[in-house]
Amino acid sequence: MWRSAFQVVKGWTSRYDVLPVQARRDSQRSFYASKWQKRLGHLLEGRRRPPPPDIPEKERLRNDFEIKPCKPVLGSKRTGVLAYKIGCMSLWDEWGVKHMVTVCQLDRLHVLKAQTLQKEGYEALRLGLGYRSIHRINRSEIANYIKAGVAPKHHVGEFRVSSDCLLPAGFQLTARHFVPGQWVFVSGWTKGRGYHGVMKRWGFQGGGSDQHGHKKNHRSAGSLGQRGIGKVWKYKKMAGHKGPDPRCVNAKVFRIESARNLIFLKGPLPGYKGSIVKISDARGKTALKNLHIRLPYPTFVPMPNVEYPVTLQEPPPQRDPFLYPEQPLYQPDD
Repeated sequence: MWRSAFQVVKGWTSRYDVLPVQARRDSQRSFYASKWQKRLGHLLEGRRRPPPPDIPEKERLRNDFEIKPCKPVLGSKRTGVLAYKIGCMSLWDEWGVKHMVTVCQLDRLHVLKAQTLQKEGYEALRLGLGYRSIHRINRSEIANYIKAGVAPKHHVGEFRVSSDCLLPAGFQLTARHFVPGQWVFVSGWTKGRGYHGVMKRWGFQGGGSDQHGHKKNHRSAGSLGQRGIGKVWKYKKMAGHKGPDPRCVNAKVFRIESARNLIFLKGPLPGYKGSIVKISDARGKTALKNLHIRLPYPTFVPMPNVEYPVTLQEPPPQRDPFLYPEQPLYQPDD
């Protein structure tokens, strides 16, 4: 009825059912016996946050590519991973100590190609993260994804590896690539902070008080160069736009969850929510902290007919951190 009357008046020939505004308003509820019914209806709508998924305690994994674990030698280097920065939250350990962690997700992370020394002249792994529609990539990229046997990826990155840590194309890397308690390097791009002065951007001390021969010079940069040269050198630290800048930080793996491929890293990480970060094994002095941890080489390889726990967390310290020794604050000399 509404369709025929409304289309005859307007002269429309659309095949879709079009209702006037008054009919749409009449179909909605406008009277409530109590204001709490309306508020409760808004709370029970689909805009509410969905319940958390049911995560099993254990799972069985398959080794489809028949990769064999290897023993690391001097110079062995594992691949890093690409991950999305999800956000920050707080977790508590068995002693009740609160830890601020950043959650990263390895969303459909696959190996696209293995760069070998014979063909490319160096050894590396090309990884793809996420998903992208096939209509947004060109034909050459489609051919590469067909060869790897994976879907189109949102972001592609490359990591240098050693010859004993090369992985076949199509292999999926999971959160089990890292071990709880391991120190890693996380690199990304910091947030854009806008225009700032030298004190905010570079940490300058400032001009100080007005009692030393100058006035209104509290937050200035000071001298910009020598008088005899008469110019400002390149890369002089001055006021300007702060960020986004490349940044690499040390982080410790607090927990991993293989069901959703989540990695919980202690501390803040550079970038916005949803930005892409690179996570790799620590190097240099930081790598000395991982000597007591047995890392899987070239990556985690599951054993057949073995159940693995889904959630792994860093073991707590053996000593209670809240158990302080009972010592007097003042001990007089005997």
